[in-house]
Amino acid sequence: MENGLSAASTPPLPGKAAGGEPAPVATPPAATALQRHTCYDLLPVSYKVIVFDTSLPVKKALAALLQHGVQSAPLWDSVRMRFAGMLTVTDFINLIRHYYSNTSYDNALEEIEQLQISGLREIQQKMGLLRPRNIAIHPMQTLYEASKLLLKDHLHRLPLVDRVGNQETIVSVVTQYKILKYLAANAPGVTKLNTQLRDLGIGTFTNLATATAQTPLIEVLNIFIDRKISAVPIIDDKGFVLDVYEKYDVLMLAREGAFYDLEMPVCEALVKRAPDFEGIHTCTLSDTLGHVLETIRRMPVHRFIVVQDNMLQGVVSLSDLLAYLIEH
Repeated sequence: MENGLSAASTPPLPGKAAGGEPAPVATPPAATALQRHTCYDLLPVSYKVIVFDTSLPVKKALAALLQHGVQSAPLWDSVRMRFAGMLTVTDFINLIRHYYSNTSYDNALEEIEQLQISGLREIQQKMGLLRPRNIAIHPMQTLYEASKLLLKDHLHRLPLVDRVGNQETIVSVVTQYKILKYLAANAPGVTKLNTQLRDLGIGTFTNLATATAQTPLIEVLNIFIDRKISAVPIIDDKGFVLDVYEKYDVLMLAREGAFYDLEMPVCEALVKRAPDFEGIHTCTLSDTLGHVLETIRRMPVHRFIVVQDNMLQGVVSLSDLLAYLIEH
């Protein structure tokens, strides 16, 4: 051969196959499992979908969320006959902050009695807080596609909308938790199950958003929006975890009629929490990925508070876990 070298005697470059082509990259087991199944496959045989018309008063919508124990619902525009986005706890928090900054208590009470969901969305648009587009996915797209969209747009939930021509049908909602629960129960090929969290490189452990029991509620609501997080650990002056205030807890203020007393300490707001609160899910850095997934398989989880001897160390979110699983 030319230069005295045979093709077999020249090792391929790193990341290259012997023929000079890029070596194929193995697809992570979790990503493979999600690519093989559609969002429709995740739906139970029997289920209900709560959908709000945009003409519904906000007060009635909030009451319905509480009644059904859910944090969000798809919206339907009956004028345009199409999907119109999602109503979430974040929308309610934005409304509270708007009234807190721009009107009196009496005026706020009067306005919210009349305010429709469409009006709430107009307020958010003026505040620059409304998403520029309504994000949804077709139920026959894969769970992998849904996962990537959830992570890219920093969403906790994603509506499934079937489109045939100009006709749209809201089918259901897929969430990060549902996808992770599916993986925990149905993807035995997931690797590194025995790897400790400290070695996975996931989670937030610096610049943590926290509050104390005496922090005014309005400051916690501002943290939710400014930091784009769904829960704030409540700690004492030594850093020990006392509780967690979640976005969903804000809905309880509506039920109690206390959603304008925003100077109350967060410990007082926690007293109004729903009696069926699922509790705080904690873990340590020595817990394994398998242990965390088994917890998700057995019970509803929204995040893990990482502690050491009950002292706050960090937070591992569901998006942290989902992103890791589809990439490793």
